[in-house]
Amino acid sequence: MNSGESLQSSLAVLQRHLLDFPADSAAWQSLAQLLATDAAATNSAQRDQDPPQTANQPAPTSNNLPVSRAPVAQVSPASQTPIKSAESAEALFRQAKTLADASDFTGCITLVERALGHSRELAQDPMLAFIYAHALRNASQVERALEVLLPFRRIAPTPWIPFELGLIFKSLNRPTDAYLCLKEARGLEPEFTWAAVEAAAIVSHTNIPLGRLDRLTANRQADKDLVELTIERLLRFGNLLLVIGWSPIPGRSGSRMRLLDPLVPAKIASGGSCYYRRPDVNQAIGSEPHNLHGFASLIDCSLLSRWSEVGDLQLVLEAADGAPMRASINRIRLCDIAEEASLDKLLEGLLGSLRIAMDSDTPWHEGIHIFTPQTMQICSQLFSQYTKSVKPRSEVHWLNPKDSNSAIKLSFIFVQLGHFDIARPALAQICKLGIPMEVIVVNNSIQFFRETFHVLNRMAGIYKGIRFGIINNPENLGFSAACNIGASNATGEFLCFHNNDLFANASNDYLALLHRAIAQPGAIHSAYQYFTDGTLMQKGIAITQINSASNYDVTLYNGYSIGRNQSQGEILACSGSLMLMSRDTFDQLNGFSEEYIYAHFEDVDLCMRARQQQIPLMIWEDITFFHAEGGGTVAPYHLGGTTGHVNRLLFSIRWQKVLQNMNTEVEYVL
Repeated sequence: MNSGESLQSSLAVLQRHLLDFPADSAAWQSLAQLLATDAAATNSAQRDQDPPQTANQPAPTSNNLPVSRAPVAQVSPASQTPIKSAESAEALFRQAKTLADASDFTGCITLVERALGHSRELAQDPMLAFIYAHALRNASQVERALEVLLPFRRIAPTPWIPFELGLIFKSLNRPTDAYLCLKEARGLEPEFTWAAVEAAAIVSHTNIPLGRLDRLTANRQADKDLVELTIERLLRFGNLLLVIGWSPIPGRSGSRMRLLDPLVPAKIASGGSCYYRRPDVNQAIGSEPHNLHGFASLIDCSLLSRWSEVGDLQLVLEAADGAPMRASINRIRLCDIAEEASLDKLLEGLLGSLRIAMDSDTPWHEGIHIFTPQTMQICSQLFSQYTKSVKPRSEVHWLNPKDSNSAIKLSFIFVQLGHFDIARPALAQICKLGIPMEVIVVNNSIQFFRETFHVLNRMAGIYKGIRFGIINNPENLGFSAACNIGASNATGEFLCFHNNDLFANASNDYLALLHRAIAQPGAIHSAYQYFTDGTLMQKGIAITQINSASNYDVTLYNGYSIGRNQSQGEILACSGSLMLMSRDTFDQLNGFSEEYIYAHFEDVDLCMRARQQQIPLMIWEDITFFHAEGGGTVAPYHLGGTTGHVNRLLFSIRWQKVLQNMNTEVEYVL
């Protein structure tokens, strides 16, 4: 074998290697060097054969970029496919593949057809035909896709060509031909899992004998050191996958779980986890009691390719302390997991797992590791989209008409999650103010609608000068969305967001707070709050950095009350239990952020945004309110004690760059 043949052989080996391991950077460098050597040798040979170029002739160019497939020379005679054409095919293939990966199949088809119009030699390239046929099939031009790719079936340099042919035949309802093509793909590459999956699916839905599967679906022998996990539940919503189960070995919250795609090693789905030991939970879910360790992991699958849907993905455990990864025997196929129709089901499983972990003595700052910064922000964005999709189904009930002769000065907005009876003391005080106003209750507990309606309807009959309304949400949309819904239906010049379990020392305290807001309409107003026994609850909210032995990817910050927890610190926010501001100020801030999941930290976020816009925060010491904290809330199990920690993480991610430059000197150690 001469040096040219050896070089071509090395090129072929490297290109085939990179088809399966595209993330191998060393192989890319080696391939680039070999291509450069090949181009130099080719140019040298051409200089020996061709006459010298004149000054106005363009110099020959060479494409030294690494390629991701076998060269055309493997399947076509060199005399028919010059190197220059091969390089053009390589560059065109890369451009077309980029469009196809982005699901721009029309753009991919247009690009290839335009190139074929200029050079018919490109039609001889098998991989260009593959990406062209792939785009045609996805653009519902299946017959054309078959016509393009079928001539290359017997000279396929990679398993992708018979695999694509199998999918084309499947689309044409030709299962036997599809099965044979998929089997050819598996023959070219024994580890081609997708071919086995598709072949098995075809066999299970047709009359092809099971014996014809041969060894395509044979189970591998598990290695002795693999971990056998018991997966109780898989919940999927969008790109998020929640895995809940039991492990025979103890794990540490913060360990990462990964889904590995054997065909695309660079594409990894990853997520955090939390662990707990609760044998009694088995009784609740109807399983046999045991001493296994429970775990839950939220995995972000957005980096996986769309073809990973049909592949068997291996679950791998990566310990938080840097210990070597351990693979499990469990394999997950995403296409087999029905996607949840509503986000609240995923959140119920996710927050419920966190609650179980915390109830089993897992500290919150350990359990919160079930979220990574990435999955936390995905959940936040999904929750915001979820609330926007449900809002149009909210029902607005006005219990008495608006007096057209008087403008509403003040709108009270209550958010209900539980019994509304606890709001009677506040309503009794509010109804004595003697000003044009309205009371709006936004109900997040649909089961308590009748009770709340009864209370408001009686008051509307007694206080005819006050407008009463109830907005019934079909699902719990959280505090922020409920406040925003209430504000969007309110007609008052000023808005007062008011907890059900809060009341003033006297009706005059409400009037005093309103008069301060009228005097300073461009500020947020609140007042000192006390426990019902008269001890100080809070003057306002300060923020401190959390120091913990539990490492996290971001610095965690905590909000604390000046009064209840500490006597020092810079007040940056007031509690959302009592906020009064003009509608103009509320609109300037675009309301409460609906990306906070259900409740907590949305009030601090609003005040931080106000601070950035130079909107003052006024908390009045001479105005007194009492707070029977938590008395009006009936939260489901999974929301009790979890959302505050989850939203603390989201708040820290969102505001960490600002808070790093602020005075958070009060030490908070876990």
